[in-house]
Amino acid sequence: MHAPEIAVLDLTSRIGGHALAQLGVSGTTGPGAWEKMPLGGMAGAPLISWYRPAGAADLASLPPRPEAVAVLVGPGIFAMLPAVLAHETVRTAPAVWFFLLPNAVMEEMEIAKFLRTQQRAGVHKYQLPNSDPQTLWFVLMEQLGKVQKVSDYFNEERSAEDMSSNLKTSMDAAMTIDGALAVALVDHRSGMCLAQAGGGMNLDLAAAGNTQVVKAKLQTMETLGIRRGIEDILITLADQYHLIRLVPNAEGLFLYLVLDRNKGNLALARYKLTDIERSLKV
Repeated sequence: MHAPEIAVLDLTSRIGGHALAQLGVSGTTGPGAWEKMPLGGMAGAPLISWYRPAGAADLASLPPRPEAVAVLVGPGIFAMLPAVLAHETVRTAPAVWFFLLPNAVMEEMEIAKFLRTQQRAGVHKYQLPNSDPQTLWFVLMEQLGKVQKVSDYFNEERSAEDMSSNLKTSMDAAMTIDGALAVALVDHRSGMCLAQAGGGMNLDLAAAGNTQVVKAKLQTMETLGIRRGIEDILITLADQYHLIRLVPNAEGLFLYLVLDRNKGNLALARYKLTDIERSLKV
């Protein structure tokens, strides 16, 4: 089977270099290109082509037809962004992932403009919870680990069997979050639990109870005239986090995650739950 090629465009000062070192590349403090490195130990063995451009002229070395492009965005590279966002590879790849470091404020605004003009299924922005190189490596591997053939992934046909399999896969993925105790997909219009995993509580009862939480919050926002949608609702207990994540591409649904407070990382759990929510097919 053809190994998919993933182009990583590293626009960070140092953090991306630390991540590149995880692929066995040394001397990564400066610009350069490291092409078609096999990512060992992962299904499908994608080939990673990693680019650290010194300027816009170096973008010419980007491959013309990768299955996906991951753009690592740090602060201070705003001047280069127009050339990056106008590049043919970024505009035509089946999947484009922007990973933003916390302080890349101006860069995030520019990418938001790009996303409004590129309403394609495979184009997404991810806000990293911190500037830790290990976090960057973790979230990047989360994306690459899903890739068999990204262009096929975003164009596959939807069937009832596929959707059922997708829900189970989504629930299983949520349970791999560090500290996850239980997870459910809930329809807050009816209070019904559509899929679930884990245990330690009656998830059908929890689904009905959290439906009331979501409805009350939506009603309060409407009363206050707040028009922007809810992303998530966090309930903090002495030993647990209960995270309710609304699914924007499936109206009326939310993900409900119960997380062990001592074992879980809330920022990374939010990141992964957002990623799962985007891949749901219902």
